[in-house]
Amino acid sequence: MMKNRNMQIIVGVVVLLVIGVGAYFFIAGNANNKTTKDQVTDDTTVQTLSPQDIGLKLEAAPDSKKVRFTIAKASDIKSIEYELTYEANSTAQEQSEGSDARVQRGITGQATISSGDSSYQSTWLILGSQSANVVRYDTGVKSVNITLKITKASGKVYQVQDKLSL
Repeated sequence: MMKNRNMQIIVGVVVLLVIGVGAYFFIAGNANNKTTKDQVTDDTTVQTLSPQDIGLKLEAAPDSKKVRFTIAKASDIKSIEYELTYEANSTAQEQSEGSDARVQRGITGQATISSGDSSYQSTWLILGSQSANVVRYDTGVKSVNITLKITKASGKVYQVQDKLSL
């Protein structure tokens, strides 16, 4: 009976060792996978540039109903994606449909910079809407924010943000 008892203790200890070693390798393997995933994520992080780094100038038309942006240092830029956002008064129709008195509006677009171009200037971006050559300008616009996603010739992607008070 003593022999059986000792055998059961030995088998129990061996089973616990096998489970412990297996758990260690499982946890260590998952830790290595997580580190690899974190490194991949870090490689694709978008870096930030200041407006001065690319010579960004955001300007309004004299009537403050349109804006445009200029990039003075565009020689190493391949493409640009932009998002212009602003807050405006809602229209009577929007208010009748339950909208707040102020609404968020936006304009998005993209441009490709030709190699050899040292600067870029966007077209005038209307702060409002245009349909069938009829323009309806938004009212109550006090400032605009711009976010640019810049892709350099090297393939690296950067983000630039700026604001213009009207």
